[in-house]
Amino acid sequence: MARLALGWFAALLLGTTGTAQAQPGDPVVGRALALELCSTCHLVPGSLRPVPDGVPSFTAIARSWADPQALADRMIVPPHPAMPPPPLTNQQRRDLAAWILSLRE
Repeated sequence: MARLALGWFAALLLGTTGTAQAQPGDPVVGRALALELCSTCHLVPGSLRPVPDGVPSFTAIARSWADPQALADRMIVPPHPAMPPPPLTNQQRRDLAAWILSLRE
């Protein structure tokens, strides 16, 4: 009986600790993050904040990327200049990437 209980516990443990799929990004959350954290440098559609010359808008960035995970993994990571401390979580990066790519025309 103890062996059966141990086997069941191991199966339960393995089932809950297996490799988890990354959650897709939420563009609504991503836009809120962009307004809060990124709009001092990047133009966020609908925002009236001035931005520095030469910094690409999120719409321009969206035209350069097609894969949200690649954007999250390669562009929205330190040592990105002037990233807000602390660095964004993986989910926040996915949310931001989902919103940016929603701007594609």
